[in-house]
Amino acid sequence: MKISATIVAAIGMAILGAYSCKKMSEKLEKEVLDGKRSGVSSTLGMVSYNWNSVAIGGGGYVTGMAIHPTQSNRMYIRTDVGGAYKWDGTNQRWVQLLDGISTIRVDGMALDANAPDRVYFALNDGVYRSDDLGQNWSKVFSTTYDGNGDLRWVGECLAVDSLTSTVVYAGTRTDGLYRSTNTGGAWTKITSVPNGTKGVRSVVVDPSTSVSGRSAKVYAGIPGTGIYRSTDGGTTFSAMTGAPVNPNRMVVMGGKLYVAHGTGVTVWNGSTWTDITPSGGTNKNYCGIAVESYDHNKIAVCQRYSSFNNPLYRSSNGGTSWEQLNTAALPIVKTIEAPWWPNSWFSSATSCLAFDPLHHGDLYYTDWFGVWFSSNAWAAGSVAFTTRIKGDEETVVLTLASPPGGVPLYSGVADVFGFRHDNVDAYPSARLYNINEGFSIAYCESSPANIAILGASGNDGTGTILATSTNSGTSWTTRTLPSGVKLGRICISSTNPDKMVYIAGGSPGGGVYYSTNRGSSWTASTGAPTGAVNAIDVWSKDFSITADCVDGNKFYIYKTGFLYASTDGGATWAQQNATAIPNKNSYLFVAARPGTANEVWVSLDGNGLYKTTNGGTTFSKVTALTTCTAFSWGAPASGSTTPTLFAYGTVGGIKGLYRSTDLGVSWDQIDNGTQKFPAGVKALAGDRTVFGKVYVGTGGRGVLYGQP
Repeated sequence: MKISATIVAAIGMAILGAYSCKKMSEKLEKEVLDGKRSGVSSTLGMVSYNWNSVAIGGGGYVTGMAIHPTQSNRMYIRTDVGGAYKWDGTNQRWVQLLDGISTIRVDGMALDANAPDRVYFALNDGVYRSDDLGQNWSKVFSTTYDGNGDLRWVGECLAVDSLTSTVVYAGTRTDGLYRSTNTGGAWTKITSVPNGTKGVRSVVVDPSTSVSGRSAKVYAGIPGTGIYRSTDGGTTFSAMTGAPVNPNRMVVMGGKLYVAHGTGVTVWNGSTWTDITPSGGTNKNYCGIAVESYDHNKIAVCQRYSSFNNPLYRSSNGGTSWEQLNTAALPIVKTIEAPWWPNSWFSSATSCLAFDPLHHGDLYYTDWFGVWFSSNAWAAGSVAFTTRIKGDEETVVLTLASPPGGVPLYSGVADVFGFRHDNVDAYPSARLYNINEGFSIAYCESSPANIAILGASGNDGTGTILATSTNSGTSWTTRTLPSGVKLGRICISSTNPDKMVYIAGGSPGGGVYYSTNRGSSWTASTGAPTGAVNAIDVWSKDFSITADCVDGNKFYIYKTGFLYASTDGGATWAQQNATAIPNKNSYLFVAARPGTANEVWVSLDGNGLYKTTNGGTTFSKVTALTTCTAFSWGAPASGSTTPTLFAYGTVGGIKGLYRSTDLGVSWDQIDNGTQKFPAGVKALAGDRTVFGKVYVGTGGRGVLYGQP
């Protein structure tokens, strides 16, 4: 049922309660009163949705971790493209903190020892502070960070003085070091600290001595330059002679400064530097370092390389001697929560080590794919580690598909290919296919157990493969592709899974080919446009081909304003519309309407959404959507045969996720005004069997799903 926008605004303020929802509703109500939504306001509603993550399990780079010194189970992790999480000790899972704001890449973080509910994050456009455990955020300092940039695994670039909450330090990427003396209200640049070529990437405060009520000693690590120290409470700094040139992470404990750096591990005792690099591990790049708060002689360090099983060491005598873990002498016993994780995924590009100060022996480390935890890092003999990834969802989605029956959802993702999701609330048992990048998934409309996938070993399309399955991906047959092609898109006839069309990728894009034997051989099409998939890598969003949902011989390709159609299984093609519709801005999605022949919809990102009901001869624009980044079809409402239309775009000036049950005449906003999708909407798939359910593929938050 559609209701007026004024009523929606009142309901939103009454029952949603969240600040951002209230502001959105106030804006909506004002626009209705001002007449700014002429022709739209009477057809816009809001439906409350519940949003959750599809369970995949880790999958992305966790670049740092912070544990509060006085509050049990008060832990946070940051990721390069997937936001930041807080640990929920009751439910033993990570809870995302940044879905409600517009930026998600985290370059640093800091906790306040004296204000346990306060946390600071360095996001791409500045420093943010929350005073309520991450429920609400305020931007307190504008500067430029890069949460997915070089040296994102080092840090932390933010620090709060443990003697006073008012003093906060912010190292920046390009502008040196800043200090605030009023909890982030105002900032002063410390001109005696250079920026170097890579920025101030780590800041630590030593509370062992004080001046004017704040810690006297402060250290700033600048990779490529060295370490600068202040002894007057952060007012002035000077370079430390003999300090490591490439500091990665620093820890202050008991008045000593411990440094993991580009060639080893070093400790400063207040007057001299001592090299404590593990024997046999010299001239290696160390990043993770942790010191037990109850016994400063107990130290853990880890090397960091772009590989697996990086050496992890522990010392019980202050670094005089070390034991390397994960060896034949001291094996690691692993417990992996997600069954699809390879056993080799241990200590891969390790970024951070952290001891829990309130639980002796509890050691965490973060790496390329998630978080690992040991409850007794000092156990004699083998040490048990388990993943702690529940709730941590950080895959980068390349494509989604939800067939009309059988498996609810297939995902194609970067780095780990993708998955068959029989139950979106349970981890998949295995990857969909054993190759890195999964960027195109197609199914047969009338026989959806027949699917085809395109994947590659490299994100540039190196090693592109095609595989088909007759049993929903339980087993696969590797097929051929035309010689010399890579990337691209695959499409299957709606009635005959033996008929397929392939568009080659690359730049400026390749040709079109068809197969009548399920990809065993291919023939070049005639009359088809070339370059319809202008893809130089797996992240291309040129989804330019679709199969008619009724006529099994008919396929459609969109390119630069024109729709081309084939009525003979892809063998020959002809341009359909004489008058061009606009070209795409960035993203392009083409999809035929389920259950109806000759109806095709095309989303053109900033140029909106168009449809044809006569096979492409003429088009009309869906006027309510001024932009449409992505769209998808879903199951019809009860008692209806009209499929539900989902779209991520702009209606009446408000960017959001919308659904329509009447083919775009009226729309309901379904993101509650609070789900901002800050990692970007990279793919949409409406559930074809459950009304209202929709899957959202993101650029770092995995797959989210919503339903009323």
